Amino acid sequence: MVVGRPGMEQWPPIGPLGVSGRPSLGSAPPTPQGEGSIKGDLKIACSNSHGRVSELVVRSDTQINLKNDNRHMECTLLDLTDNERPHRRTAIIAHELKRYGIDIAALSETRLSEEGSLTEVGEGYTFFWKGLPEGVQRNYGVAFAVKTSMLSSIPQSPIGVSERLMSWRIPLTNSRYATLISAYAPTLDAEESKDRFYSQLHTLFQSIPHDDKIILLGDFNARVGHNHQLWQGIMGRHGVGKCNDNGLRLLTFCSQHSLVITNTCFQLRDMFKTTWMHPRSKTWHILDYAIVRRKDLRDVITRAMRGADGWTDHRLVRTTMKLCIRSPARRQPPLSRLNLNSLNDPVKRKLFSEIVGTRLSDPNQPVFPPTQEGLNQNWDHVSNILLDSATSILGTTKRKHRDWFDEQAPDIHNLLEEKKQSSPSSY
Repeated sequence: MVVGRPGMEQWPPIGPLGVSGRPSLGSAPPTPQGEGSIKGDLKIACSNSHGRVSELVVRSDTQINLKNDNRHMECTLLDLTDNERPHRRTAIIAHELKRYGIDIAALSETRLSEEGSLTEVGEGYTFFWKGLPEGVQRNYGVAFAVKTSMLSSIPQSPIGVSERLMSWRIPLTNSRYATLISAYAPTLDAEESKDRFYSQLHTLFQSIPHDDKIILLGDFNARVGHNHQLWQGIMGRHGVGKCNDNGLRLLTFCSQHSLVITNTCFQLRDMFKTTWMHPRSKTWHILDYAIVRRKDLRDVITRAMRGADGWTDHRLVRTTMKLCIRSPARRQPPLSRLNLNSLNDPVKRKLFSEIVGTRLSDPNQPVFPPTQEGLNQNWDHVSNILLDSATSILGTTKRKHRDWFDEQAPDIHNLLEEKKQSSPSSY
């Protein structure tokens, strides 16, 4: 028996299936949660129900392999009876993710309503989605699919920003994080929707901590072309085709946030770069992108994979990303120095001598054996007495940065006064 959102219970069971119900994406995932960063290899994928799949392989031991598989799977998660696609597409997607060893998949155009989660017990994947309310035509929707066994290592749940955007902050080692974003951008003829989408995406980027790794995956319905001279640092030398209006929007957004489109940075045959073929012209284009921070480009390799099968007309895009995580700099407090100038004061000098003599002549102080270890212990005892007495009587100095102007101020003022007196009419 299949339990889930209204409409899912008609799915014929294909292997064992368990559904976690419909908690909100801000609530705890359907498996026990645990604190701590991800250990071992983590593969993350992004997939569209209308069909884009992006895959990311993350290694928290300083290496991440990112696979972005954007596949055009129309109605993958919907269960319609008037098409030729198999029922219960979540099982199909979970099977493909398992076959490719994907740990987390970002799904787009899922067409599921509201927010919820579902677990495919047979393949071991859990789906989290964000969509439009019930009763509204649902042409979009985004989601994440994750290996159920990994949920205990990810304390946070995915956050659904809108039916086109979802983010997930994943802990790495050394108190670092990687923020994954699943995106599904509007098509060319939806100007208002495009403005709203990029405004929401901009707001989302502003909320991401500066130290987080960013992996932006999804179908942007954009062609960025190959004019790398105009967009240096944003796209590479190996783009495909011509740029359209959506591509210009995407390039502008990447320029604002210091991002680079990794699909265009590697010299490959077009079959290993393009992700979608136009049904009429039969021309292949790049519509699905893996985008990272510009400083992380040296750790990334991206190419399209043609073997993924999931009722889609988009190819899998795989990005291997090596994380070079540097531990944060530890700021040590400055070493305090004794104020030896205080010894010039006869009162403090006499007081220091009396306190040291009293403590060293104390009959109750410990007696150390006449061995090498005893000598070391005796010296530590005497040095501690000297240091404690000097700190309490003489005090410590405060470090001051020398300022040339402040030190030379009297001479400068004298010169200015001489200048004023030599030519009083000028003032």
